Amino acid sequence: MKTGAAVEPRHFKCLAFLTADIVSFTNLSSKSSAKQVVSLLNRLYSQMDDVIDSFEDLYKLETIGDAYNVVAGLNTQDTMTPTDQAISMIECAQRFMDIVKKLDMSDQVQDRIQIRIGVHVGPAVGGVANPAMPKYSLFGDTVTITGQMEQTSRPMEIHISGPTYELVSNIFECEVSEAVAILDGKQKMPAFWLGNRIAADANSSSRKNLAAQ
Repeated sequence: MKTGAAVEPRHFKCLAFLTADIVSFTNLSSKSSAKQVVSLLNRLYSQMDDVIDSFEDLYKLETIGDAYNVVAGLNTQDTMTPTDQAISMIECAQRFMDIVKKLDMSDQVQDRIQIRIGVHVGPAVGGVANPAMPKYSLFGDTVTITGQMEQTSRPMEIHISGPTYELVSNIFECEVSEAVAILDGKQKMPAFWLGNRIAADANSSSRKNLAAQ
């Protein structure tokens, strides 16, 4: 895109997506000056951008209002597995949480903010849909479901979909969440609250137990 060359549409078998937003951002904005709102978002997003840059396979998608969107796997389809993509995205989400906990709020009307995060994995189609204002976009049910995982998340929690859980259940502790109504609301998808990373020795013991069965 930067060189002016055409970008062909592409189907991706599996990508990992993350959506994060600030809890009660509209209420916060109504009590803040324009300068405070812009300062807060710049401070938060610049630190999130630094996290993205520290990963080989993460790419920041369009930011709409306070919603921050990330994808993993665009350029690593042949070198990283779906599990690798999901792990990268979850580690990114955990670092986002740490940023929010330590964020400087000294110039704001409240002393802290909270975010919600949703993570999902699945197929998508990518391409440049508007030549007049070119930007690379991703489309499909996977993108929509990621947003629904975020919308049903709790403050300062990482809400992951069933397909994501299947990829990382032996790496991270997870707690069952209420199934999430997805797409047109007629379907439901299992969902989980992300916990801590499972200790390496625990993973080893699990593999030994499975081998002995």
